[in-house]
Amino acid sequence: MKANTKHKQALYALGHHYLHGLGTKEDPPIAASCFRKSAELGFAPAQDKLGLMFEHGVGVAKSATEAIKWYALAAQSGNRDAQYHLGVMYGTGNGVPTDFVRSSEWLLKAAKQGNVDAQATLGQLLLRGGDGVPKDYEEAAIWLRKAADAGDSQSQVTIADLFMRGKGLQKNLEEAARFFSLAAEQGDVEGQQGLQFVNKLLGRWTSSEERLPGEDEWEFEIRRMVESTRFSFNPPDETD
Repeated sequence: MKANTKHKQALYALGHHYLHGLGTKEDPPIAASCFRKSAELGFAPAQDKLGLMFEHGVGVAKSATEAIKWYALAAQSGNRDAQYHLGVMYGTGNGVPTDFVRSSEWLLKAAKQGNVDAQATLGQLLLRGGDGVPKDYEEAAIWLRKAADAGDSQSQVTIADLFMRGKGLQKNLEEAARFFSLAAEQGDVEGQQGLQFVNKLLGRWTSSEERLPGEDEWEFEIRRMVESTRFSFNPPDETD
């Protein structure tokens, strides 16, 4: 490994130590300085981290313009986190004019590399469409399913709703119940309510007073919490 590579990686690691107080006192300005030195040597993870610090004003003066600059450098070199962050900046119009097309392009690059946040965000963008990005339920379902399988609770709720309504994929109430359940187990209120509604559609609305065979205390409490709101959920709006 080249000495320059070791040096920029060491600076990046040192920045994390100062940022999070690992073995030393937290010092965001010193952390930002370390990240900048590493970023200037071309280390993409440091460029992305420096972009985050400029975006949120941590250790440096808040500057969306500087954030865009560093995100773009990292994104262009293939860093998936920077691609996601840059996509969000274009999608929200933070530091640049709002541009959903460019946002979707960067989100797609990050999503293809397995960035779960990008997969979830891209899926939501495709569900909504507009401003140059065509609404595409089928493509949205692909990315939301990936994020849901990776554990993103909001994506689990959304893909469950798509299964329930047959939007972008074949209607499947059992799959809807499964994804609502996954979200409910994470404490997601929409997941809990959705599970109750789809269970009602499936004719399952029993109340449990005792644990099921093999069910531990935590699982029992989650199920009781879910069941307690079974009849309070209103059907979702069927309009787009």
